Amino acid sequence: MKRLIIIALAVGVALSFSSGVRAADSTKVAAKAPGKADTLKWAEAHFKYVGETKCKMCHKQQYDSWATTKHAKAWASLKPEEQKKAECVECHVTGKTASDSLLVNVACEACHGPGSDYKASAKMKDVKLAAAAGLLAVNEATCVRCHNAKSPTFKSFEFAKAKETGVHKHFPKVPPTTAPTK
Repeated sequence: MKRLIIIALAVGVALSFSSGVRAADSTKVAAKAPGKADTLKWAEAHFKYVGETKCKMCHKQQYDSWATTKHAKAWASLKPEEQKKAECVECHVTGKTASDSLLVNVACEACHGPGSDYKASAKMKDVKLAAAAGLLAVNEATCVRCHNAKSPTFKSFEFAKAKETGVHKHFPKVPPTTAPTK
């Protein structure tokens, strides 16, 4: 019986994941399915930010790559007077931890959602469990929350190009191999 409940929950999570709904844990489901624009707000209501140093523990290569990007220096790119403006701050910070510490810069959780529940290794190894625990899929809507015409420094944004160059390297690029000649 317990196994059937777990299977039913897994199917429900998979269906929810495909429609944009995330479950806070295997027993809770959002009252209203979030749209693309408010998925992060929904996740913030159900999960807490932990900070990029927690992510670094398992994702050192991604962290090191991210640390070289403009996102990693987003807060410092603001002038002191801009750091006081809500319209600037919203795109140059990740969020606040459960202890109300501000996470400056555009770090892991700014795109992937608050990690309090999906940070566990066992959940990260299972895409469905991670999604049920708040891990958000990164897509164009994720990026255009900040990269849009509302930004005073906006020039243009092409998701396909940004995706190609990437915010960080997930895995090192392997040069194409050629078939051995006989």
